[in-house]
Amino acid sequence: MSKDASAAEAVTADNADQLHADDVAAYLRAHPEFFLQQDDLLAELSLPHESGNAISLLERQVTILRERGIEARQKLNNLLENARNNDQLFDTTRNLVLALLRAKDVTEIAHVAIDQLSNHDSIDACEVLIVEHPDLQVAQSVRTESLATLKHHYNDVFRLKRTHCGALDEEQVNRLFPNNNSIRSTALCPVISNGEVLALLALGNQVENYFNVNLDTLFLDFIGHVVGAVLVRQLGSDSD
Repeated sequence: MSKDASAAEAVTADNADQLHADDVAAYLRAHPEFFLQQDDLLAELSLPHESGNAISLLERQVTILRERGIEARQKLNNLLENARNNDQLFDTTRNLVLALLRAKDVTEIAHVAIDQLSNHDSIDACEVLIVEHPDLQVAQSVRTESLATLKHHYNDVFRLKRTHCGALDEEQVNRLFPNNNSIRSTALCPVISNGEVLALLALGNQVENYFNVNLDTLFLDFIGHVVGAVLVRQLGSDSD
């Protein structure tokens, strides 16, 4: 009989109450090989199962390791998926910036933004709503809204001045995408220059909760500032 087995049997009924579960757990962590020499004891151990049946400690350990393996694979898959999405979003951002630098007026800026962002796999709809300006001259194909109207319906974006991903009510979504009734989640990005919101960039996806409050908006915020820098330059040119 091994020394560990002798020590275990030496625990009598009188002092068993003094041995706490934490002590046993600490000992087993320090001696993970303990059960290798305790076949009889291991055979007697059982843990309650959700189904009400008893399973061996080894079976339970295998189950835990399997669950942890599945969880680790899921986390790895999520990381790889995020990396792929970031790579694609970087390509979209780069192409958008290059195209914006060639835009000759506000109308072209709006069209370029919509065309470039609509090419991204995760964007099923894209709209640009430019804040009305006294000297603003755009084609009829470009959407404009008064500052008061936009603030009334999308106040959080103006208040926080960063991309808003989260639930919008049906009326808000329909105002953003009047020609597309399949949008189930949205990202609303402010187009900013010198702290002023010049336009709203609305992105839509047909999957519910695809754009959500946990989404990293770093690229979208950057796009908003880039479009804002180009847009304010054109607005200044128009006023001249």
